[in-house]
Amino acid sequence: MLTTIKGVYKNGQIKPLEEIDIKDTRDVIITFLDNNKGKDDSKFLSSAGSWKDMDTELLKKHIYENRKLSNRDEINL
Repeated sequence: MLTTIKGVYKNGQIKPLEEIDIKDTRDVIITFLDNNKGKDDSKFLSSAGSWKDMDTELLKKHIYENRKLSNRDEINL
C-alpha cells in the first residue's frame, strides 16, 4: 500500500501535517519539494485548471482524425 501525506522539515526533523494510520514499521521515501519557485514554475502553476472545461472526447476525436494517413501529404521518395 502506498500512502502520501504532507509534512514539514524544520530543524532536522520531519513533522507530518496529516494523521498517519499505520500500526507497524514501514519503509518510507521522502521527497523534498523546492519552495523556491522560479518564473517557469509560476507560469506552469498559473496554467493549472485552464483545460477544466475542455471536452476531452472531442479533443481526442480531432487528434485521431488529424493523425489518419489519409490526411497526410503524399511522400515522394
